[in-house]
Amino acid sequence: MFADIADYDKSIVLDIRYATTNNFTGKQVYPAARCLLRRDVAMRLLKVQEKLRGMGYRLIVFDCYRPLSVQKAFWAILPDERYVADPAEGSRHNRGAAVDVSLADSTGKPLAMPTEYDDFSEKASRSWKGSSAEAQGNAMLLETVMTAEGFIPFPSEWWHFDASGWEIYPVSDFPLEKTGGCGDD
Repeated sequence: MFADIADYDKSIVLDIRYATTNNFTGKQVYPAARCLLRRDVAMRLLKVQEKLRGMGYRLIVFDCYRPLSVQKAFWAILPDERYVADPAEGSRHNRGAAVDVSLADSTGKPLAMPTEYDDFSEKASRSWKGSSAEAQGNAMLLETVMTAEGFIPFPSEWWHFDASGWEIYPVSDFPLEKTGGCGDD
């Protein structure tokens, strides 16, 4: 079962890039800016937001559930498993068990991070040390809070986190509707 994160916490900043043209495809891919996740994954993300709120921060969410049909389109553009999962296997996003996130201050203003979202270069990797101390510190804070709630950092993208246990969920391909459409598997 999927849950829409906005139904639980309106303070999470939804910057769902694939519902805009501000993404690596240059096209609007999703019809709506929604963050759907498996219910238990959503509950973990809410705990992250609660911890961050207590520290004076907020989560920014760039991507959550991604239909398999979209994964296929992304793979056609960028067939590189460091950044896009092979749709033949399905991604953790296709299972509703991965999130692309960043940090904002309490007003929702984005904090400095190592790169922009969807930067498909070595600078986006967790091992890159060439960004500012502020950006590195913010990325480390995000990683610390996410891993404390059972999210696993993805090595080549500072923003990507998989929920532990992601492999129990089947790949889904229902469309991201403007309302409803939370899938039933």
